[in-house]
Amino acid sequence: MKNMKKRFLAVLLVTVSLLSLAGCGKFKCDMCGEEKSGKKHEQTVLGETLTICDDCYETVKGVVDLFK
Repeated sequence: MKNMKKRFLAVLLVTVSLLSLAGCGKFKCDMCGEEKSGKKHEQTVLGETLTICDDCYETVKGVVDLFK
């Protein structure tokens, strides 16, 4: 019975560890300032690299496309 408890705890520990590593992670968008999760984009603006969310990326992409 002790062996079963140890095995269960080991499996639980591995699962929790893997889930924490595989999490999508949250980040703060440098443009809107909101805490976001999901895909983050990095854009260089005036020599400075910004981390921006999907919504802000679409806005920036739209503005850049206007000047092409």
